[in-house]
Amino acid sequence: MTSLLKTKSLQRTIKKLPAIALAVCSVLTASFLLPEFSDTVFKKSDYVAQAQQKISSQYTVQPGDFLSKIAEKFYGDGSEASWRKIYEANQAVIGPDPTQLRVGIVLVIPGNSTPVSSKGSFQDLLLALGRRETGQQNPPYNIENQLGFIGKYQFGEALLIDLKYYQANVYYGNGADKNYWQGKWTGKNGINSKQDFLNNKNNAQEIAIQEAFALNLNRINSQLQQNGRSIKQFIGQQQGGVSITTSGILAAAHLRGEGGVVNLLLYNQVSYDENGTSILDYLREFGGYQTPFD
Repeated sequence: MTSLLKTKSLQRTIKKLPAIALAVCSVLTASFLLPEFSDTVFKKSDYVAQAQQKISSQYTVQPGDFLSKIAEKFYGDGSEASWRKIYEANQAVIGPDPTQLRVGIVLVIPGNSTPVSSKGSFQDLLLALGRRETGQQNPPYNIENQLGFIGKYQFGEALLIDLKYYQANVYYGNGADKNYWQGKWTGKNGINSKQDFLNNKNNAQEIAIQEAFALNLNRINSQLQQNGRSIKQFIGQQQGGVSITTSGILAAAHLRGEGGVVNLLLYNQVSYDENGTSILDYLREFGGYQTPFD
C-alpha cells in the first residue's frame, strides 16, 4: 500500500509553508499557539478547568475513580447511560473491562450533544485510520515504514516531541531526511524506548493518537479564532465537494497537519502529501464517524 510511504501528521506538513514552523520548532509552536500545552500536552487540571471553552474535555484518572463517579463529575449523572458514553469514547484506552481504570490515563470526556455522525463509532474510526496508515486489515502496532514512521498510526518524531514522549534536536523535518529515532524518550506513560512504543506498552499508541487529535483540534480552532471563525461554523458545510465533519478534520490533520486543515477551511487550499494523497481524500474517507470531540 502506498500509505506505508506517506508522511503523516504534524511533521508531514514540511512541504507546506504554514507548517514549516511546526517541523522546525514543534515544542515551541505548541507553547506559542496554545499556552495550556506549554508544560505538557495536557496540563490536566488546567485543561479540565477550561473544558467548557474547549472542543472536548480531558480527565486524568485519579486513585479511587470509577466511570460512574467521573460521569457524575462531568454530567451530574452517574447512571450507566452516562458512564458508558465515556467508556465507549475511551474503550481503546481503558480496555475490555470498564471497571478497570488505571490511575494516570487520560480520558476524553464527550460533550452532551448527540453525535450527528452515522458512519461508525470512534473505535471504527481508529480501526479505519490504522488500516489506511499501515495498509493492513489488522493494523499492527509493531510496524515501521521506509521513512521511519512507526506504529498503528504511523507516528513520527516531531509529533511525539509535541506530545512529550520524545526529545531530539535533530529530527525528520529539522535536519534529518527521515525519522532516525536517535533522540531520547521521556518516560511518559512508561515509554522509555522506541521498542516500548512499538510494543504499545501501557496502550501508549492508542493514548497518543487521542492526544494528537485533541492537540490538532485545539490548534486548528486557535488559528481559526484568529480569523474570527471556529470549527463548529464549518461542520456540515462542503469543501471541495466533501462534507466537513469532525472525524474528517481529525484524519485530515493527521495527514497534513493543522495548517493544512486551516488553509483548506479558510482559503480552499488543497494540499497533498509526498505520494499525491489529497487532504480531501482523508476528509472524505474518514468523514461521518462519531467522535468524543463532536
